Amino acid sequence: MANIYQVAKLAKVSTATVSAVVNNQDVVEAKTRKRVLAAIKQLHYQPNLYASNLARGRTRLLGLVVSDIANPFFGELAHVIQQEALARGYEVLLATTDFSSKRLIASLKQMIGMRAAGVAIMTSEMQKQALELLRSHHAPAVFEDVGAADRHISNLRIDYEGGILKAVRYLVDLGHRNILFVKTYPVGDERGINFFSIRQRFEAFQAAIKSFKALGVSPQVVTYGGPGPVAGLGAIRKALTQSRFTAVVAIADPPALGILRGLREAGLSIPRDVSVIGFDNTYLCEYLNPPLTSVNIPRALVGRLVVETLLRMIENNEPGRELRVETELIVRESTAPPPNKRANKGTRRHS
Repeated sequence: MANIYQVAKLAKVSTATVSAVVNNQDVVEAKTRKRVLAAIKQLHYQPNLYASNLARGRTRLLGLVVSDIANPFFGELAHVIQQEALARGYEVLLATTDFSSKRLIASLKQMIGMRAAGVAIMTSEMQKQALELLRSHHAPAVFEDVGAADRHISNLRIDYEGGILKAVRYLVDLGHRNILFVKTYPVGDERGINFFSIRQRFEAFQAAIKSFKALGVSPQVVTYGGPGPVAGLGAIRKALTQSRFTAVVAIADPPALGILRGLREAGLSIPRDVSVIGFDNTYLCEYLNPPLTSVNIPRALVGRLVVETLLRMIENNEPGRELRVETELIVRESTAPPPNKRANKGTRRHS
C-alpha cells in the first residue's frame, strides 16, 4: 500500500503539501493540488485518517447517542443529523443505549477515546456523570433538557408542555371530557421517573388538565412497562377494565400502535368510539389505519440546530447556548368528536 512519502515523491512536493491536499486545506496552489491528486489516484493512496486525527488532536467525527434506534423518532433524527454533518464534511458515530445509563457513559467514553470533535446526546435517560465526563474533557456537546447551558454544553429544550396542551385543548374543543393518558416506560425503570422526556410529558398532561378543570374534564392515567407497542397494548387492555374515556393521549407514537390494536380487539372503532393522539409524529403516523393525529417534533429543525451548534462550538470556540424547539399538533383521522350518546358514559366493550 502506498504511503504519503511515495505520493510526495511522485508529485515532487513535500509530505506537508500532500497532507494539506488530503485535509482539503486552502493553502495549496491549483496546479500543485492537481498534481498531488493525480499522484494519489495513480498510487491508490488511502490516507491514515486516524493517525492524522491523533496528530492534530481532533477529528471530523461527531458522536451521536440515542436511546432506541428501533423507535422511528430516533432513527429519523439520526438520519437528519448524519445528513447535516455530511454536508459540512463530518462523519457521525452512532451509539444506542437501550435506555441504560451505564451504556450512555460507556458510549461517551468510547467517543472521547476516538477523539470525536463533539457529541450530541439525544436520549430519554440522563446521568449527572455524563455531564461531568464531557466537561472534564472539554468536549463540546449538545444535550436535551439537562439544565442551563455552560462553556462546553448546549441545551436543547423541546416544548413538550406546549405540545401536550395543544393535544388536550383540541380534544376538549371536540367535546371530550374523559381523557386517558397512557404513560409507558422501559422495563426495569420505576414507572419512568428516571427519564426526563417521560416525566416531562406526564407533568405536561397534568398541567394541561388543570387548565380545563372548570369544564368538567376528567383525567385518567394508566402506566405500563415494556417496549413501545407492547406496552401500549398492555396499557390499553388494563385501562379498558378500570377507566372511562372517550379519548387517549399516548406518551409517544410506538405505544399508540399498541393502543390502536387494543381498542380494535375490544370491538371499538377509532375515532367513532375513541379518539387517539400520539406524540413525536413519526413517519408511521400517516400510514396507520386510521392515520394518527400526533404532536410533531420537527426532526429537520432539531438535526440542523444540533449540528450547527456543535460546529460553532468546535470550529469557532463559541460557548454553549440555549436552544428551543416548538411543537405542533398534526391532526389526522384518528380524532373526532365523542359519540353523543356515550360522551358521559365513557367507553365500554362492544358486545
